Amino acid sequence: MTNVELANSLNEKFALAGPDAVTLDVIRQWVAWDVLPRAQVKGRLPGKGPLWNRDERSLRRAHRLAELRKAGVRRENAVIVQAYVEWGHPDFARVRSALRAEFTKWRNQLNRDHTTFIGGDGYRGLSASRKRSIANQLGPLDGRFVGTQFEHTPEIYAVLANLARLAEGDLNQTRELISNAMEQLHPNFKAIIPIEMADLIANSISGLTGLPDEMEESGEGVIERATERQFRIARHHARLFLRV
Repeated sequence: MTNVELANSLNEKFALAGPDAVTLDVIRQWVAWDVLPRAQVKGRLPGKGPLWNRDERSLRRAHRLAELRKAGVRRENAVIVQAYVEWGHPDFARVRSALRAEFTKWRNQLNRDHTTFIGGDGYRGLSASRKRSIANQLGPLDGRFVGTQFEHTPEIYAVLANLARLAEGDLNQTRELISNAMEQLHPNFKAIIPIEMADLIANSISGLTGLPDEMEESGEGVIERATERQFRIARHHARLFLRV
């Protein structure tokens, strides 16, 4: 199967057309990004040149990359990170750079225009106008979650955003908010998941979107310092989560 034949097969299977279509250049990009192995010469056809072949593993990866493309995952860094999580990548330095770039982009979007913070009085001690200001800077909830069990109180969004940006907040209050949110997702959540999970979530969020020059344990700083083994451990847990 040549690259052109592979592209045509993917477009037909996943109904990709126009700007979404997989082209010869897209296949070449995937190969250059080390997320898709090169085709191998299996033999030669008389008068027609080499016979190209990709094994089943390569074809599965090509199918997954086409699915990701259809879902909007197309940028080099995003594709490299997704490939690393799902099946690995041969260049660890490239993975770290891609993940740091993706994380920084995401963090800057979340932190944009944040000028109002909770402060020492806690969320419940804020005035109504200050609560509105915090809610406005966080932006609206994705419409898919509105009116469902995934829509939570303005308080939990404000408290977790403050915890992520500044690593500040009352641990007991945060644990209570996370625990209540978990139970809202499913009535038996507390019976299934230990209360310590709320602490784990809070600790994972703390300082996550902080700037590396303001706090040592920011998400970006952790990505920069993490060892390849720590990346593999994180990848293992991410894959388990994706399977669920």
